[in-house]
Amino acid sequence: MLINKLGIKDEEKLRIAEREITSLRIANAKISVIKGDFDLLHLKRVHKYIFGDIYEWAGEIRWVNIAKGNMFCSFEFIESNAGSLFNKLKREDYLKDTSQDKIPLRLSHYLSEINALHPFREGNGRAQRLFIEYLAENAGYGVDFSQVTDKQMIEASAASFLCDYTKMDEIFTAITQPLQGNNMTQTFMG
Repeated sequence: MLINKLGIKDEEKLRIAEREITSLRIANAKISVIKGDFDLLHLKRVHKYIFGDIYEWAGEIRWVNIAKGNMFCSFEFIESNAGSLFNKLKREDYLKDTSQDKIPLRLSHYLSEINALHPFREGNGRAQRLFIEYLAENAGYGVDFSQVTDKQMIEASAASFLCDYTKMDEIFTAITQPLQGNNMTQTFMG
């Protein structure tokens, strides 16, 4: 049971409250974009926005090792591994010049790698999906995670953790579309 700002001590009640609060925060963050430089600091800001009303440690790198079947990145290596990952993304110019046929594969790659980092104690999936939506939109694409079931995402994430990106690539191929004209809600960098 995670200590929370709500004072909830029942795990099921916390899960329900967390789902309700974060759903609203994510919906708001799709309207009023959380700007950043598509780096670890940006991801931390996204996480803090989504979970800040629930956990004191929202937006902070975890200080314990965690696993869900497989062990995620050891907490002492999160910042250095994230630095390498986000520098690679920067060298790819945040996917802005990536061809339409390759964009789903690159989005799949970055979601998979951020998931392997699992930088937060809780709420990684929601934060990383919103971050990837921002990244896609900044590159001129929309991704619609509402088309993906929890089961599909869990299976694809587990497979990608073992370097089998087939399922994750299939998901992104199905849910990624170019934005028409200039549908970007705001500038993301800054």
